[in-house]
Order: sequence, then C-alpha cells, then structure tokens
Amino acid sequence: MKIFATAVLLAILLGGVVGTLLVQDPGYVLISYGDTVLETSLWIALLLLVALYVLIWGFFFATRKLGQGQLQLVRWRSGRKRRGARNQTVRGLLVMAEGRWEEAKKLLADAADNVETPLINYLNAARASHELGERDARDEYLKLAHESTPGAKFAVTLTQAEFHIHEGQYEQALAALLVLRRRAPKHRAVLAMLADCYEALHDWEALKELLRDLKRHKALSEVEIKRVEQVVWQALLAGAESPATLWKKMPKHLKNEAGLLRDWVNVLRHAGRIDDAEHAARLALGQQWDSELASIYGEIHSSDPARQLVVAQGWGKERPNDAELALTLGRLCLINEKFEQARDYFETSLRLAPGDVVYGELGRLCVALGDQQRGVEYLLRSLGSLSELPQPQEPTIRKASVT
Repeated sequence: MKIFATAVLLAILLGGVVGTLLVQDPGYVLISYGDTVLETSLWIALLLLVALYVLIWGFFFATRKLGQGQLQLVRWRSGRKRRGARNQTVRGLLVMAEGRWEEAKKLLADAADNVETPLINYLNAARASHELGERDARDEYLKLAHESTPGAKFAVTLTQAEFHIHEGQYEQALAALLVLRRRAPKHRAVLAMLADCYEALHDWEALKELLRDLKRHKALSEVEIKRVEQVVWQALLAGAESPATLWKKMPKHLKNEAGLLRDWVNVLRHAGRIDDAEHAARLALGQQWDSELASIYGEIHSSDPARQLVVAQGWGKERPNDAELALTLGRLCLINEKFEQARDYFETSLRLAPGDVVYGELGRLCVALGDQQRGVEYLLRSLGSLSELPQPQEPTIRKASVT
C-alpha cells in the first residue's frame, strides 16, 4: 500500500514538473521521410518514445512469459510422464518378484522410453521373456538395452551369459564370460559364473586355476569355495596318470578332508597298492574319525590282516555304537577266518543300523555256517531295494525243456 502511494505521489510530482516545462517551452520536433512530414512538440515526441519503448518492452516481456509458460507446461507434462513411468517400473519389478512374467514384461517394456534408466527396464523385460521361454523377445530387449545406454555392453553381456548358463549352453556362456573377465578381472559375478561353466564342462584344470581368484576376490562363499575345491581335486585325482604326484601337490588343508581321503585310499586300492591304502586309511582314521572310511578299511585285504583286526578292535572299544565299524570288524574277522566273531559283529551292526549290506553279509555267513533258514531270511531282506511284486505262493521247480 505504501509503495502504491509513493508511486502516485511521484507521478503527481513528475506530471507537475512536465506540465510546467510544457507551459514554459513546449519545444519543436520535425521528422521528414520522403513525402511524409511529422511535426510535434518536444515533450509529445518524448512521451511517444517512452510509450513506444514501453510497448516494445511489454511485447517482449509477454512473449518471454508465454514461452516460459509453454516450457513449464512441457516440463510438467514430461515430469508427469516420468513419474508415471517410474511408478509403472516399480509395479513391474514387484510383479516380476511374484513370478508374473507376462505382466512384468509389459509394464517394464512400456515404461522404458520415459524413465531415466531404461537399461534396467529392458534387462528385466529380457529376464521376464527368458522365463516365459520367448527367446526372440528376450534377445530384442537385450539389443534395446544395449542401444539405450552408453556403456551398457558389459551388463548386457553378463545377463546374456546368465541366460546361456540357465539353458545349459555353457560353451556360449564361457566365451562371453572370458571376454568380460579381460575387461574386469576382479568382477565377482563374472568369476562365479566362470566357476559354474568350468564345473559343468568338467574343465578341472581351468577351475583349479580359477580358485585363487575366487578366494582372493570372495566371489563365492567360504562353504561354496570349500565344495568347489573338493570337487576339483577329487576329479583331478580320479583322472590323474600319477595320483601319488598329484596327492603331493594337493594343498595341505585338503588332505584332511574326509571325501578326498576316501578317494585317495580307493585310488591306492585300485592301483594295487593295498598296503599303502591300508596305511593311509589307518593314519587318517587315527587323526579324525569317518565312518565311511572305516567301512572302506574293512574291504582292504592287506598283507597283515591280523594287525588290521587288532587296530580295528581298538577303535571298536572307543566306538561301541558305530554300526559301520561293527560291519568292518565283521569283515576283518572273515578275512582272518574268525567266523563266529564275524557273526557277532554283523549282528551288532544289524542291531545298531539295519541295512541291505549288513543283511547280505550276515545272510551269506549264516548259510555258510549251516544256518540255512536264517541265512535265506537275511539274504531276502538284503534285497530290500527291490519293489514289491507278486511271487508264487508255493515253491515250484521249472522243468528244463529238451529239444
């Protein structure tokens, strides 16, 4: 209100001054252009100039404001589209998490043109198409993802390799992953997927070399690293031309793994190195107990079976409730021709953990000892893995046909 009053006051003062000047000396202005002549007083000319300036300024001001208004309208509409596309993308990701692949694909693909990161939309649309088995659509979305964002080739190739692995196309996946590894040798996802490919392709040497980077960059969990190590060395040990040389090269911490120890003992057995196999199994079982290795120990026919039995009986005193050890003791008694003791051990094993193997061992021993009825009963029970099928109610003897 004060500003308005001040402006009115200034206008009155300015008008008074201008009026006084007009009365004293109105001045004279003559403008001639061709046949046109314009005559007026100086003050009128000045007022016309001011009016013209105001008119021009007002025109440009109005034009600028109109342009700004249109720009704001465009920005508002564009922002509204982006907000809608962003919300649509969120819905697409949510329904994708629920496994509604068709709906997710449509939502993500339709919103891709109006979001700031279309790469995410296209990659997830490709993933949804992959789950639907639509390979052509999947590949098209991967192409759009690559074109939509500069520098997206790495992410697109990684996703494509993942799809190849999912479909069992390990050679194609491996080719892509090796290219990515050259660009990013420390990338965890690339290293983890390479491990999957090498394992599926049984490329154990390559997987062994990869283990160092898998550990260094923590591309897999400790549990998975341990599993991969065992798988690699078990496979290498099984196919080695010189298992003993390979065993020496094996990392020390793996030589105490039960699975690898069992494989090593079996390799020695199959190579005819029976006493070495017995020695290795005995040392391993003395350091850490493994019931499966104890069972293998009972199948080793060393040059000194009596000592084997004594050693195993010592373990039996410490582990009277170990069914596998009781089975091993029974087998070692058979090797040493202590048949009644073998029967006792087999019956102990059977009482602790009935199974087809112990039924079979006890059955054939009973038959050999003359206990035919019980032996046949145990042998029939050892066939427990057979399916239940009708059998004759009365025994019959089939006559051989003579031609």
